[in-house]
Amino acid sequence: MTRLIVCIAACLIGVGKLGAQPVSFSVRGDTAKGSHSCGAREGIQAISQWFVAFNAADSSKLDKATASRFVFSTGRFTHGEPFFVTHDMPTLLRYTRKRSRHRERMRVQEVWFNGWRDGGLQFGPIYFMRSADDLGANPLPGVGKGTYRCGDGVWVLNVGPRPDLDPGPAK
Repeated sequence: MTRLIVCIAACLIGVGKLGAQPVSFSVRGDTAKGSHSCGAREGIQAISQWFVAFNAADSSKLDKATASRFVFSTGRFTHGEPFFVTHDMPTLLRYTRKRSRHRERMRVQEVWFNGWRDGGLQFGPIYFMRSADDLGANPLPGVGKGTYRCGDGVWVLNVGPRPDLDPGPAK
């Protein structure tokens, strides 16, 4: 079983509909058994591109990094914040623009991969820090899970506040 431990600049390859860029987070877990035309590097790049696009409120890049059929949800990081879920791009883009007005940023720290199932690379936990003007003075730790679909993008991304009992990313 292939174990991908850390990928920083080694993930600089072309990725179908996404441009390559270096990633700044740790990658761990089982990435073996992808198809011949798609592997973990494409999934890593898609996840990285998704968060870059979200943080920049770049609708074109977010659309490219997100699968044609998808689900995105976020839990409540503060008492006043509602739970959010969407399955369509117009709603995701409205949410992204709204969060951009609050200077929202989600900085990925580490992604654990759990292997391939039904054409998708499963990942989780994905650890990140979330900050925004309306979330308080200090970044909030988050955790999530998701799936990357080869050649299509991030198919599932569910995120929420990291529970106190979860130690977070490996040191």
